[in-house]
This record gives sequence, C-alpha cells and structure tokens, in this order.
Amino acid sequence: MNNLHDSTIEKILREQFKGDTPILEYRQERKAFISMLRQKLSTMTDVKLLQLSPSYRYSKTDSEEICYFKILSSSKYYRDTKFYLLFNDQNELIIEAGYRHSSPIYHLEQIYTLTDKMKLEYSRVEKNYLKREREGLKKRKIQALKHKAVIGKIHQIAKEDKFYFHIKEYATKITLVIRLADNKHLDIDIPHNKIQETAQQLHATIQTLMALHDSGISFKINRMGYHKPYWIHYD
Repeated sequence: MNNLHDSTIEKILREQFKGDTPILEYRQERKAFISMLRQKLSTMTDVKLLQLSPSYRYSKTDSEEICYFKILSSSKYYRDTKFYLLFNDQNELIIEAGYRHSSPIYHLEQIYTLTDKMKLEYSRVEKNYLKREREGLKKRKIQALKHKAVIGKIHQIAKEDKFYFHIKEYATKITLVIRLADNKHLDIDIPHNKIQETAQQLHATIQTLMALHDSGISFKINRMGYHKPYWIHYD
C-alpha cells in the first residue's frame, strides 16, 4: 500500500484550512479544549484516536494538550493518514501531518469536515493510481511482445549463420553474447527502448562485426576518462 504523497497532504491542508484569524486558546484552557476535540472525534466515523508514542517529538508538550488521531482510508491502495492537533508558541490551534506539513485552524468545522475532504482526495489519487497502473501494464505488454520478437529474431539469425550464443537479460537491456573463439566473445547490448529499431538492423550488425573479427580487426567502445586526448580532425 501507498502513503499519500507529500504534495497531496499539502494540497489537503491548503484547501481545507482557510481563514483570517486562527483559533486561539491560552495555556490554562488548552487541556479542556483538546479534551473536547477528542470527545467529538471519538464519535465520528472514519476517525480513530491514537496513543502518543513515548518517543514523540513533542515530549516537552503535555500529552493532554495534544490530540493524535488518524482518518481511515477509503481506498484499498492507500494507507490511513495520521494527524496531530495542538497549540503552537503563538497559542494558535494547528494541525500537523507528519514532520513537514502543518496549518493553522480557523474554524472547528474545518476539523470535523476533514474526513469528507480526505474521502475526495483518496478517490482522486486512487483514480490516478489505477490509470498509471493500466498505462504501465499496457506498456509492459508491448515491451514483452517486442522482447519476444527480438529473442525470436536472434534465434533465427543464429540458425542461419550457425554461431553459438547466449542471452543475458537485465532491467534495461538485453545482451547478446556470441562466441567468437574458445576464449573470445562478442557482446551486443540491445536497450529495451530500442528493441524494435535494433531488431531490424541486428543481422547486418552481427555479420559486419564477425567479418571484422575474421579479418583480424577488433575494436572496443569505452567511456571517456578524465584526461581527454588531443583529437585530430579535418573540417
């Protein structure tokens, strides 16, 4: 399962919590206020109150001045989302999600309707997730067909030209290894995103490279080092 992305959490807080003046409560009133919020949230569906961890980062804050809860996910692809309600140093009531996301709260109704907002967001991100999955599945099927075609092409060429070979498969490429002699082999890398184009030229490429080897010519393709040579060229 997935967590909601940081950008989604930011979007939820930005759109849900708007106003001019945040709710203010001074220290002597905080415990009663948070207790009232806990009581209200405990009666709401799709909300579950949670116990603070002993290692909670607000260890200097009285736990009775913090309401920790989660909103249950309405999607089978995404996890529940956890929130904290507490007061900042300016005595403003704020809501936090994770370590990086927070917002002042301007009206209590914004807390109580947060579950509705979360349902909308879970529905939205689930649709996007399923769309990406469908597109990814389609792409993988097409890639598998191209992969099968190039493997078949390699076997066909090997039968015609009668060479020994084996195939190495990697996440981003296929490597065709052709035996040139008992202690030599030719490696041809075929990137997955170039399979179709490569397959059309593969036979001619193999024949050219093997002909070069048979004539005594060999070559290597290396990455450029830090010390570049003085190149000779003509315009």
